[in-house]
Amino acid sequence: MRLELNQLNRKYFRILYIISFMSLALYTVYEYGRVISINNITGKNELDSLSDRQLVEFFENQRYLKHELTVQSYYEKRKSWATSNLGSIMYKNTPQPAPNNKTFVVLVWKYYDWLKNRHVKSFDHGRTDPLDECSVKNCLFIGDNSKIHTANAVLVHIQHGEIPAVSNRNPDQLWVFLSDESPKNKFTMARGQPNLADWDHKFNWSMTYRSDADVPVPYGRTLALKSPLMRNTLSETVANYVPHWKYKRRDVLVTVLMSNCHVSDRMRYLKSLQKHINVTVYGKCSEDNKKSCPGHFKEDCEVVNEYLFYLVFENSQCRQYLTEKSFHNAYKKGAIPIIMGPPLEDCENLLPPNSFLHVDNYDSAEFLAKDIMRISKSDDSLLGYHQWRNDFEIVNEHGYFGSKSFHYCRLCEALNYNNRTRTSYSLLDLELFLDIKMLCKT
Repeated sequence: MRLELNQLNRKYFRILYIISFMSLALYTVYEYGRVISINNITGKNELDSLSDRQLVEFFENQRYLKHELTVQSYYEKRKSWATSNLGSIMYKNTPQPAPNNKTFVVLVWKYYDWLKNRHVKSFDHGRTDPLDECSVKNCLFIGDNSKIHTANAVLVHIQHGEIPAVSNRNPDQLWVFLSDESPKNKFTMARGQPNLADWDHKFNWSMTYRSDADVPVPYGRTLALKSPLMRNTLSETVANYVPHWKYKRRDVLVTVLMSNCHVSDRMRYLKSLQKHINVTVYGKCSEDNKKSCPGHFKEDCEVVNEYLFYLVFENSQCRQYLTEKSFHNAYKKGAIPIIMGPPLEDCENLLPPNSFLHVDNYDSAEFLAKDIMRISKSDDSLLGYHQWRNDFEIVNEHGYFGSKSFHYCRLCEALNYNNRTRTSYSLLDLELFLDIKMLCKT
């Protein structure tokens, strides 16, 4: 009797593995239009002839193949992107070259102390070295404006609307404009709106959240894992890798942390959505939670961990403008982002595959609410939006909520890896990064 049971268990074991193999084969056919065999094994008869150990090894090979194809497909769509050498390393998974032997001196013009709080100290989270965890270490960042003629590069934070007034500028010196804000908010700290024409041919490099910047400094990125997380897809579930999954609420599905209540389009959409589904609002825009989680980037809002969906409603709907709302408030906390911000295509290119909802896919807030409720009724449906976690990870690089800012690291890497294909930014070049009409939904 025991022998018969063991034979049945072994037979069941084999059936499960064969089903899994066929699923992987179908996935390969669906994605690539061709069947890829491992070790010349293509059919059921060959599988039946394998020992249990060989069968496990075969299935393991198939698991890694599926992972490799998933990652390859993700990076394939980025091949045509216009990127600097550094951008190719960050977004196209190209190999990292050897660093330069030279030491680069970078002047952080005028606002060195102000920027240091975020990009070095991470708002007093104990960091002191901006090049910690960086691939290069050969840059010295200074704040002495009297050194402007001798520095290798000058970093100008343009939100204040000012640039250095320098005569007889060193022709070998790089001027880099830094903007973390969308084009709509690029000069929010300026006393008056500067005329971009006055900046014609002043800068050599761009440093923004955009993938096509000379120095990309995104709020976060999607990175491929070297190997899939789940060891055995027969017994494991991606729920094991979703942060706070066991503590997710099912009574209230959606939350948002919002303290700027003067962005009319997102407030209008939020109120419309609330007519059809309960949304818990934290921060100053909430009617009853104003003292809970003020929404400041120095402090985390742990209560957001409890929700299945998070409203990523950016303050601007501009090209590639995705902030910590996606990378920290949603993905890191195990929530499915619901995005109103950059176009759908940008989100599909920058975020993990099949990981978010986008308002542009719905005719109205009512239809979005219905879809949220439909998805929430099934764990399988919910976890489908987290399946990416088996193959990818999200990294936060913005310096908020205790994360490390990689801004200075990226600039140092660019000085090591980039070439100077563009001598200077014309007015049109600047507008391609900063013009509202070109880049934003108005």
